[in-house]
Amino acid sequence: MSQGTSGEYRRKLIDVALPLTKISEASIAEKNRKVGTVKNFHKWFAPMPTPALRALIFASLVDDPGPGKDRDDLIEFLWELVPAKGTPLSEAVLRKAHRLIAASNPELPTVMDPFAGGGSTIVEALRLGLPAVSSDLNPVAALVTRALGELLPAMAHVSAVSASNDTGRMDDLPYDGFADDLRHYGALIQEKVKAKVGHYYPAPPGGEPVAWLWARTAPCTNPMCEIRVPLFGSAWLSKQKGREATIEPVVNGDQVQFVVHQGKDGPARATKGRGRAQFACPKCSSPLGEKELRSLGQRGEFGVQLMAYCMDTKGGRVFMSPSAELEQTILVEVPDDLDELEISGNTKNFAPPLYGLTRQEDLYTPRQIAVLATFADEVAKIYDTIIEDGGNPGQARAIATTLGICVSKMAQASSTLVRWFIDPRNGAPKAVQAFGTQAIPMVWDFAETYPFGKSVGSWTAQITSIIGLLKILPTGAAPGRVAQIDARRAGELVEPGTALIVTDPPYFGQINYADLSDYFYVWLRRALRGVHPDLFGTIATPKSVELVANPSRHEGSKEKAQQYFIEGFTEVFTSLQKASRPDLPIVVAYAAKQDDAEGKGAVSSAWVSMLQAVLASGLAVVGTWPIESTMSTRQVSLGANALASYIILICRPRQAEDVTDKSAFLAQLQEELPEAIEALRKGGVSPLDMGQAAIGPGMRIFSGYKEVLQPDGKPMTVREALIEIDKAATAVIDGEEAEFDAPTRFALKWFRQYAFDRSEYRNADNLLRQTGTAIRDLVEAGIVSNTPRSTVCLLDFDELSTDYDPVKDNRISHWEVAMHLAKHFKEQGIDGAARLVAGVRSRTDAAISLDRVNRLVHRLFKISDRKYQKTAAMFNELGTAWPDIMTAAQNVSPERYVTPEIDDLFSSFEEAEDDDD
Repeated sequence: MSQGTSGEYRRKLIDVALPLTKISEASIAEKNRKVGTVKNFHKWFAPMPTPALRALIFASLVDDPGPGKDRDDLIEFLWELVPAKGTPLSEAVLRKAHRLIAASNPELPTVMDPFAGGGSTIVEALRLGLPAVSSDLNPVAALVTRALGELLPAMAHVSAVSASNDTGRMDDLPYDGFADDLRHYGALIQEKVKAKVGHYYPAPPGGEPVAWLWARTAPCTNPMCEIRVPLFGSAWLSKQKGREATIEPVVNGDQVQFVVHQGKDGPARATKGRGRAQFACPKCSSPLGEKELRSLGQRGEFGVQLMAYCMDTKGGRVFMSPSAELEQTILVEVPDDLDELEISGNTKNFAPPLYGLTRQEDLYTPRQIAVLATFADEVAKIYDTIIEDGGNPGQARAIATTLGICVSKMAQASSTLVRWFIDPRNGAPKAVQAFGTQAIPMVWDFAETYPFGKSVGSWTAQITSIIGLLKILPTGAAPGRVAQIDARRAGELVEPGTALIVTDPPYFGQINYADLSDYFYVWLRRALRGVHPDLFGTIATPKSVELVANPSRHEGSKEKAQQYFIEGFTEVFTSLQKASRPDLPIVVAYAAKQDDAEGKGAVSSAWVSMLQAVLASGLAVVGTWPIESTMSTRQVSLGANALASYIILICRPRQAEDVTDKSAFLAQLQEELPEAIEALRKGGVSPLDMGQAAIGPGMRIFSGYKEVLQPDGKPMTVREALIEIDKAATAVIDGEEAEFDAPTRFALKWFRQYAFDRSEYRNADNLLRQTGTAIRDLVEAGIVSNTPRSTVCLLDFDELSTDYDPVKDNRISHWEVAMHLAKHFKEQGIDGAARLVAGVRSRTDAAISLDRVNRLVHRLFKISDRKYQKTAAMFNELGTAWPDIMTAAQNVSPERYVTPEIDDLFSSFEEAEDDDD
C-alpha cells in the first residue's frame, strides 16, 4: 500500500490502469472535429482534449477495487465516459459517473487547475458533478474560463431576456434561452455597426461578398524599373472541379494589373520564388530577397494591391478581377483611441517586426480596424441595454461576455494573417483564420473577409459557432469559480487539503502565451473592461511574471530563463501540495520533445526543468500515462519539435528515505524498463513518442530514492538521470535486434545505412556474412532486388508483391510482415492489416512472433525519423494502430487477398495547419 502525507490511502484507478487506446481515440476525434467542441469557444494555444481530462479526473477520484471483474467493469465504464466519436454523454452515463465518484469520496473534493488555459478542466469537472476552481495569470485565458465555467453554466434553463414578454417561457434545451439572446443582441449590434461602417465594404450586385484577396507590394529593386512588385505565393484562386480560377499579374507600363482567368488552363505564375521571402519582379525579373524586404518594410515602403474579389452567388462561388469600384481608395476613419500594443520582439516566433510591422494594429487593414473597433464599442454598451430590457446582472454579464468573445474570434479571421487556402482534397477555396501555428508569421498575400455576411470572418459566423457548442456544456453542477492570479498563489483559492489538482501547465518556452494573447487582448479589453474590470486593468497582458522560460525576459540568457522556470514551478508545486487532499494524486499533463533540439545532450531542458521542479517541491513521480492527442502521422510531427502525445505525470508526496548508487539505479532500469516499454507498445504508444513515454517509468524509479549517488559521491541530477533513462530505453530497443531472424537482421543493417537506395553488391557481402544469409534467399523472399547483379537494394513499399500471402510464404520473415503490414494498413486500413495478421497467426510453424514484428516497427521508425520522414510516417501510423489491428484480427478468418496498386503512396501526407496546438 502506498503511503501519503497522512498515512495510508487507497489506490485510485489512475494508479493502476487506464484504457489508453480508448482515451486517445476520443482525444484524437475531438482534435479533428471542427465544430461543436469547447475549443470553438475561443482560440487557446495547445489545449488539452476534454475527453482525456474527463477520464483523468474520474480515474483520480475512483478507488481501485483490485484485480478482477470490478476493476474490469470500471475500465469498461471509462469507455462509455469517452465515446470515440465524441458523441454527447447520456444522462445515465453521467449519473453513474457521479455515483461512482461519490462512493469513493464522501466529501467531494474541489477540482483545481492553476493553469486554466482554454477552460477544458473546469468544464469537465462540472460535467462530473464536482465543485471546481480555475485560475490563470493570463487575462484572456481567465476570461475564456470564467465564461465557460462560471457565467454560462448559470444560464442553463433560464428564459431569454429578449422573450421576457413571453410569460416565463422555459426552453426545450438547457441553453435555448441564452442562444436566443445571443442571436437577438448580436443582430442588434450588427445592425448598428453596419449603419456606421458598412459603406466601407462596397459590393457589386448579384451575390454576397466573401473576401477581397490582397497582396502586399514593394518597389522593385531595379532603379530602371518603376513598378511596385506584388508579393504573392500562388496564382490559384480555386481548384474545385469545374470552377477552377487563377490570377495573372499583367504589366502595363509602370503598373501591374491583375486579371482573373476562369478554368484550369489559365496562367498560374506567382511572383514568389523558393525560400522564405524570395520574390521576383514580373516586369524585369529582378529579385527581392529577405534582406531587401526587411529594409523596405522598416522604411515604411510596403503597400497593398487587390488581386481578386470573391463572392457567393446562386450559381456558386465566383471570382472577379479588380475593378475601379472595388479597388478605389476609401477614406476610412480609424479610431484614434486604440491601445498601442507592441508585437513581441521575439523574432523567431513573431516575424512582422522584422519587416517594420511592430504594433498590433499593423496586422490589420484600416477598414478591419474600423469595423472591429466599432463592434467592440457596441458590445461595450450592450450590458446596459440588457438591464434596460429586464435582464438581471448575471444574464447581462454572460451575454455581454460571450458577444465580446465573438469580437475577439472575429479578429482571428479578420486580419492580414488570414490566408486564402485551397483544400487539397477537393480543390475548394476558403479563408483560413490566423494562428495555424503558435506564432505570428509574415504573411505576404492575404484574404480580407466580409464582416456582415455568413462566411468565415463574419459576425454571424462567430455567434453561430458559439451557439453550436452550447449543447455540449454541462448543466447540472453549480457554476465554478475563476480568478486571475499567479499560479504560485493559486493554492490560496481553496481550503488546505481539499482539492484534486489536475493541470496542463506551460510547456517550458515552446509557446509564447502572453505575447500571442495580446492579439486578442486589445479587442477584448475595448469590449469588456467595463464588465470585467479585474481582468483588463492593464494595457497589455502580464509578461514579466509569466511562468515560461523566455530568454528575452532574462537578458537573453537561456540559463537564467531555465532557472526562473524551475524556481517558479517549485513554488507552484509546493503551494499545490498544501491545497491537495492527501489521499489524491496531483495530475500534471506535459508535452515537450525529449530529444534536445540543440544537440547538447540526450534530453531536453523542458523535461529537466519540469521534473526538477516536481522533485524539488517534495513530490515524486509515482506513475505516468501517455495519451495520444493528435494524429501522429502528420509530417509536422515527424522530425520536428512537436509531439502527438501528452505524458501524464501522477505525483504524490515524496516519502523516499533510501539512498542508492548509480550502478544499482542502472541495474533497476535494465530490469524494469523492458517490461515497461513492451507495455507502452501494446498500449498503442506511437513510435514517435516512445522516447518521451519511457521517461515515466524511468523517473518513477529515480524519484523512489532520496538520492542516487554518482561514483564520486555527488547526487545524480535530474538531467543526468534522464540521460541514463534515455540510454537504457535505447538499449532495450536496440538490443532486440538479436531476436529477429537472419533476413530481418540483414535488412535492418542495410536499411540503417542505405534505406531503399541502391548500392554495390560488395557493400552487401560483409552484411550477408555477418547475418548468415544469402542474396538468392533474400531475393526469393521478396526482401531485396539484385538486378542488375552488381547492385543490391531493399524493395520499397510500392515494389512489394501485390498478392502476398503469409500463409504460403516459405521464407517468411519479420521484415516481410512489417513491410506488408505497413502497406496494407496505408491502403486498406485496419481491416486490410487485420486480414494479414490473421494469416500470420494461422501458420502452424509459429515462425513469426507478432510481438517481435511490433518491436521491429518501432525500431524502423526510430531509424527513419529525421532522415526518411515518409517511411517514418508509415511505420508510426502502423505502430499507433497496432492494438486496434490485433483486436480486429481476432474476428477475421485468414483468406487470400489482393492489395490494389498504389497510385501515390504518400499523397495523404499533408503538412496540415494546426488550428489548436
